[in-house]
Amino acid sequence: MTEHETDQLVRHGLDTTNQFAQKLRHDPAAIGGARDAHYALQTSVGRSRDVASEQRVNLASASSGSTTDRATATSQSLEKEVQDLLDESAEIEKAVTEAAEALHVGEIKNDQIRDQIVKEIAASMKALAAVKSIQPPESRGAASRDILMKLQTKITQLTGQAATFSEQTINELTAIGTRLGGEEQTTSSSSASATKVGSSFNSSSGYSGGSDGGGGGGGGGGAVHKPRLPVAIPPQPGSGVAINLPGGKQVMAPNETAAKAVRAALSQLGVPYVWGGTARGVGLDCSGLVMTSYQDAGMQLPRTAAQQTVGAEVPSIDQLLPGDLVVWSGHVAMVIGDGQMVEAGDPVQISKIRTTNAGQSFIGFYRPTG
Repeated sequence: MTEHETDQLVRHGLDTTNQFAQKLRHDPAAIGGARDAHYALQTSVGRSRDVASEQRVNLASASSGSTTDRATATSQSLEKEVQDLLDESAEIEKAVTEAAEALHVGEIKNDQIRDQIVKEIAASMKALAAVKSIQPPESRGAASRDILMKLQTKITQLTGQAATFSEQTINELTAIGTRLGGEEQTTSSSSASATKVGSSFNSSSGYSGGSDGGGGGGGGGGAVHKPRLPVAIPPQPGSGVAINLPGGKQVMAPNETAAKAVRAALSQLGVPYVWGGTARGVGLDCSGLVMTSYQDAGMQLPRTAAQQTVGAEVPSIDQLLPGDLVVWSGHVAMVIGDGQMVEAGDPVQISKIRTTNAGQSFIGFYRPTG
């Protein structure tokens, strides 16, 4: 590694966490003001509701007849509307509190990672200074390269964690907004085997989902807008690359890159789940499994689940091939064929292909190799 590359590594070591810090920046005073304003509104409107209720009771006890009946019915209807307003305001107040907490936790996690990167850089610079005293002098170059390569690996791991935490925070905020919008949520993946996907499902511009996702990409979805990509072209009959699945069944991947990625992913079966993990054989999260498996196959994919919508869209579930990706707002899995996919659960495991995942927004099917 040259001196210029060393400078670049140190200079850009904190770029990712600084970018995430910008995304997570917020005004606690303004958030507190919004929360307090809703509480004040609830108090004021609640008093008005109580006064109206008392007047309705007084009216009903002091008079009778159809006019009184209409007046009391109208009053009851208005009281219900006021109560609905109070309930909505309370829900907004709760959402503001949850959003503030999510941002605060996200900031803390990002700052911790940034501090760790600073410590790693400082320790590596100290080690590089000590290299100057190594004898014989011709051994110094190899020692320096080893220190810098370890630093680069560590920074990559830490920025991967920062990306995961940032995505989790953003997804939590989106889920809060979705809940306020009254959109229906799916909160269980237990019905996955019954999920049916129409042949034109990928024609939609986006999907709405719920919260509390898993699988290493972070929290659940809200409204998620998918990229518009070309439709994957089915391979010609007789083409493809054979893969032997656990259990002995043979399937055909569309090309050698996809086949290598599937084999690499299957080699990680049983590896523990680690949030933000990209260490093969040690600990992986969902997008870390996909990224490193395709990396072993010679293709570089983005780090996080929602960013791995690359290549081409696969228009329907019946056209999926080994190596294709099933992508949610906070989770991703790789199709291995025979109606199955491999994913970083805890541990890395084989599952049936599904389109639900703990209330997250399903984005679509993708073929990284096109």
